Amino acid sequence: MKRTNSKKQKKNKGITLIALVITIIVLLILAGVSIAMLTGDNGILSQAQKAKSETSISTEKEALEIQVTGEEMNRTLGNEVETEIGKTLYSNTLENSNRWNVIVINDTQKVYGDGYKYIEKGTEIENYGEAQYNWLINTDTGEVIQLEEGKYTELSVGDDLAVADGLVFNVDSNNMDNNDLSTWGEGVSLHGFENNEETESKGLEFDGVDDYVEFKSTADYSKGFTISFYGISDGGGYFFTKQKENNTEYSCRFGLQENRFFFNTSKNRADSKWSDTSAEINNGNLQVPCLYELGQTAYFDLTFDAETNEFNLYKNNELVDSDTVNPNYWSGANGGKQIFEDDTISCYLGRGFGSAEGIWKYGKLTMYSLRLYNRPLNESELKSNYDKTIAAHSVGE
Repeated sequence: MKRTNSKKQKKNKGITLIALVITIIVLLILAGVSIAMLTGDNGILSQAQKAKSETSISTEKEALEIQVTGEEMNRTLGNEVETEIGKTLYSNTLENSNRWNVIVINDTQKVYGDGYKYIEKGTEIENYGEAQYNWLINTDTGEVIQLEEGKYTELSVGDDLAVADGLVFNVDSNNMDNNDLSTWGEGVSLHGFENNEETESKGLEFDGVDDYVEFKSTADYSKGFTISFYGISDGGGYFFTKQKENNTEYSCRFGLQENRFFFNTSKNRADSKWSDTSAEINNGNLQVPCLYELGQTAYFDLTFDAETNEFNLYKNNELVDSDTVNPNYWSGANGGKQIFEDDTISCYLGRGFGSAEGIWKYGKLTMYSLRLYNRPLNESELKSNYDKTIAAHSVGE
């Protein structure tokens, strides 16, 4: 009898262990399901946070509407409005030339001006408190738009649209006219533009035949450089060069052709993957493959860091490619640094001496903006310049 009981007890213990394992597995499955229900994009916690945010936005929007409606009613009744919420926006028109102030949505380049008010986060709202979001509100239609952080740009008359530190020269068609020398400043010569046909373009037009701009410029380029071009190339290539007259061996030249951005300086070796290897002499002629079609509007940045000897090319604020070069390419005798710092030679917009024919070639260009810095800009600075420049040139279109 005792043996039988012993066997039964062992059997009962075995069943209990299996049941325990199964129970633990079921509990783990239930725990996983519960965690999934609580977390994730569609989880209970995420949905609760989303509902809380939507309620907060809705409540703030309603408080704004009430205040703005109250201000409008007081004006209609002839009552004095002591303080108005937000900043009144004005479109960039001739009438508003000394006070224009607009909001530009970065992705779509949609511009908000006349009829709108801009309410920044932190603005005091009556019977509510500080605004937790950024807003646009149309005082005529009552339209209220929430602005997402980092996805819009405020622009106004007098704004500095470019990073100032290291800026050597800044050409912008918003401020210049290639048929009016007085808009370019002192020491600048314009050639060939007198026969240009009138166009509706808001850019500076180079006809690819004989149009170019000449001026002198110098700075310390021991840190490197950044050059930024915003516009259209229809052929010819060169948009900026600095060189001795009729001399390809003492020159820095920048251009844009079908599917390539190019830069070269003197005859120093670059030893770069971008080097034109069709002939030994062209080692210093850098040609960066990029998706570009002639006639396309695009924004390019080329940065060079003299400390690391690294080039970076960006198109429309996205990195295209990077590469390093032989230090002698920039810092050696007759290298890029020496040429850039030479104040005895001219800078040219729209032309450069070179090619197999050994002739002056002219770029067929529409130039909206061209900037040169005597240092490599970082990605944050490049983005700031890009966003503001694109937005500024969309205003009034």
